[in-house]
This record gives sequence, structure tokens and C-alpha cells, in this order.
Amino acid sequence: MNLREHLVYSSVLAASLYPRQPVAAALLIAGGVLIDLDHFALYVCRTGDWSISGALVYNRYRNRLPRHGDNRPRYGSLRSWLHRPLFVLPPLWMLVQRYPWLRPFALGITFHLLLDHLPLPLIWAAYLRSGGQCGHCGSRQSLDIYRRPRAHDCRMHWIVLCRRCATKRMWYTDHNTHATTTSALPNA
Repeated sequence: MNLREHLVYSSVLAASLYPRQPVAAALLIAGGVLIDLDHFALYVCRTGDWSISGALVYNRYRNRLPRHGDNRPRYGSLRSWLHRPLFVLPPLWMLVQRYPWLRPFALGITFHLLLDHLPLPLIWAAYLRSGGQCGHCGSRQSLDIYRRPRAHDCRMHWIVLCRRCATKRMWYTDHNTHATTTSALPNA
């Protein structure tokens, strides 16, 4: 889910839960959006670019198929441990027990993580379908699961790729047939 979607959904939830409490609503929206600062930190670490506009531009193009002549780098997932609910939510809600005024902020973070993890069953299905192998080369090392558009109909699908195949320029071309090769199918 992108920043704009998190902002909209958090705003809707804040307006419905706290219609007459602007501070609580602002805390919920802040919790629902500011957790994504880890994406910016990882972007800076991988690129050395400190510009927010550069990070936003990268976020717009990183999951799209490039057009002819597009050779911009793609750095893979920009998700840190802050997006792991089992690490973040228990201590956060224990903190809320001590400081109840943080409840809207914690609710925003919880809502953000819920929205981010809704596609988890689809991700696991892609991993199980691939048999724990890269969908392009069959490797079992450094696997990540990516959401990419199919070249022939531009619909999004999930595919398992090793880091080497995910960074190859060849994988992003319009003539991509790797998602339909037999190596991506179990027992093939």
C-alpha cells in the first residue's frame, strides 16, 4: 500500500472514530502514516540520496514495468523490522497501558500494519506455488516475493524471485515470460 492510500484510510478511520477530538484524530493519522519513515531511511541507506522527492519518485516507479529506455535502478523491498507486527505491536500496546493518551497513535500504527499485511495469504500462496524457488532461475537463495504487472494484460500478480533475478534489467522488460515458465510451477 502506498503513502497516499495510508493517508486516506487513516483519515477516514480517524474521522469515524474521533469526529470531535482533533488531537486524537491527528495522532491516529500520524501513527497510520509516519511508520513509513522507515522506507525513507532504507532508501537513503541504499542510494545515498537524502531528497524526499527522490524517494517519492522512486516509490512511484519501483513496482511498475519500465518503459522503453527506462534504466532506473530498483532496490527491492524497502521494509524494515518496523513493519513486523510481532516486534512492534506488543511493546507498543504495553506502552499504551502506561500512557493512555497514545492509544490513537497505536491504533494508527496497528491499522497501518493491518493494511500492509492484508495480502499475506496471496504472498504465501505465491511462495508455495513456486516450491520455494526463484520463479526465473530456480535458485533457493535470498528469495523475495514481488508484486509485478504481467506484460500481456498489466494485471498485478505475485512472483518469487532471488535477489539476482529481481535486479536484472531483463526481468522488467515488456517481453517478460518468466512468470509463466514451468520453473514457477510446483512439481514441473
